[in-house]
Amino acid sequence: MSLKLLCWNIDGIDKRDTAQRTEAVCDIIISNRPHIVYLQEVVPSTWKLILTTLGNQYDCYCRKDSDRYYPVILVLKTPDITTTGALKCTPFPGSTMGRHLLELPITYCGVSVHLMTSHLESQKDHATERTSQLRAVFRVVGELQDSRACVFGGDLNVRDEEVASVGLPANTADVWQACGGNHVHKYTWDVASNDNLDWPYPNKPKLRFDRIYLGQAVASLHPESFVLVGKERLPTCGRFPSDHWGLLVEFSLC
Repeated sequence: MSLKLLCWNIDGIDKRDTAQRTEAVCDIIISNRPHIVYLQEVVPSTWKLILTTLGNQYDCYCRKDSDRYYPVILVLKTPDITTTGALKCTPFPGSTMGRHLLELPITYCGVSVHLMTSHLESQKDHATERTSQLRAVFRVVGELQDSRACVFGGDLNVRDEEVASVGLPANTADVWQACGGNHVHKYTWDVASNDNLDWPYPNKPKLRFDRIYLGQAVASLHPESFVLVGKERLPTCGRFPSDHWGLLVEFSLC
């Protein structure tokens, strides 16, 4: 048995070709059929499309009072998955961008898994707040991992030095690294390869903004594969589904 997860910032705040790009994201979800989906930068119009397209296959969770852009969790409707608690939304008190942490406890084939996603504070000059948010999330991972496997992922906007300054909790792995750290699947935001953004500068940065972490005191999930998706242009508009690539990972059950 394996658990498959897709994590993706789908750039709903870009108002160009939004419906076509969101439909392409939904097509990729349907074709890969991940058990769990973490999406960031969902907006009301794309949320409506996601519910219409995927609502018969997935239970869909988001912060109910958000009218901006926000992260969501989708859980495949299957007898193998049971939700064991309510969705929890914790706002980051220092955020100026409305950022928050979503948590949802489930069991998958009898294994307790704590789903966690967020979109941490953006932009380089907000590093202090972003590292504070990351520290708060890792604190939750450290508190819960004795009783369940914690899978935290999202558009974290982090740089390596920021993660190093916070430090990983004990028994916590960066899933990209745990799967071998393949350079082909390293950079999730790559302006050199993805031209969805109107990037006006000569430098073309590529960064590993989007990450997935697995924290567990007792091994119940083992990272098996990590690939990037959404790298094909849409024939309708000539653009990619998002300015970020999606992260598709698979865990085996120990």
